[in-house]
Amino acid sequence: MRIRAVNVLNGGEILAEPVVTEKNEILIPKGTVLKEEYIPLIKSLGVESLMLEDPYENYEDPNPIIVSSRLDKYVEKVRRLMEGHIYHGASKSLKEFEIIANDIVREIDELPLDGIIDIKERNANLYDHTVMVTLLSVMVAKKLKLDNKKKYNIAVGCLLHDIGIRYITVQYENRNFDNAEPVELFEYKKHTILGYSALEDESWIPPISMKMILCHHENMNGTGFPMKQKNKEIECKIIQACDAFDCYISGMECKRISVQEALNMMMSEIDVKYDKKVVNNLISSVARYPVGTTVKTNEQARAVVISQTKDPENPIIMLLSAENENIDINLENNLNKMNLMLEKNISILQVV
Repeated sequence: MRIRAVNVLNGGEILAEPVVTEKNEILIPKGTVLKEEYIPLIKSLGVESLMLEDPYENYEDPNPIIVSSRLDKYVEKVRRLMEGHIYHGASKSLKEFEIIANDIVREIDELPLDGIIDIKERNANLYDHTVMVTLLSVMVAKKLKLDNKKKYNIAVGCLLHDIGIRYITVQYENRNFDNAEPVELFEYKKHTILGYSALEDESWIPPISMKMILCHHENMNGTGFPMKQKNKEIECKIIQACDAFDCYISGMECKRISVQEALNMMMSEIDVKYDKKVVNNLISSVARYPVGTTVKTNEQARAVVISQTKDPENPIIMLLSAENENIDINLENNLNKMNLMLEKNISILQVV
């Protein structure tokens, strides 16, 4: 699957997820081939992006941070524990986050240090976002050669960092808070304090993990919230950057943007919002062009990214034929595959 903005659709794309109304009524079912005349209707509903089938999936070899089955299990565990705590007051169950934190640390420790991961822009919920921020943060901690105790503390803080979101009353998915009403902005910014307060009796949570929960929206220059602190702790610096990056590409607490835009945003805000070492280690691990991305090269050829190299900016691409973006007939003898890490005269010009 891949996410595409509605305003770039041409018709002929196949829905991987249904188009639904605000009341969750299915308007266009999954599997539908979009007709050109459907696109204005979808726009009129305020739908900005759709999940579409990836026509090149059989040729692609993505490298996710962990396999999807493991990711789904973590997401379901986080959902069960958080909702049990919020709705049923089952505070003792939160200690199960200790197990999840240790499992994630062990899983990330098994990854190659120089691996490049595919992470795409997507529609995320709170629990998916929580797990992804944890995985990214522990990965960065590993690259920074932090010890296992710090990696565990980081995992605990990340797993619980947004629990306060469930206590606020404003919509926070794929919206721009820069132009929010003051009352809504105030309500949104309470979530860090509400999360911290909800966990004050959880004596098993390390103090630095608690500080991460409170300070994950603080900035390097003291312009964040809730206290406009300039945190010096590496644990806080890591969650601030990794949370922001995943928010950018998942539409949590902001308008969703592409991976390329998010990476550029992170780099532009080094030493303003985010720590330089943290950002450099994050972007050196994330593919700028995730597998499945359709691109145009500097030679005006259209291609699709099919796997990664050791260079996050230079993947392996497969050239597409000019007509209907079909796979070229030379696929079997690999004449249309290019490793851009080796092809010094060819580069990606833009995403299409």
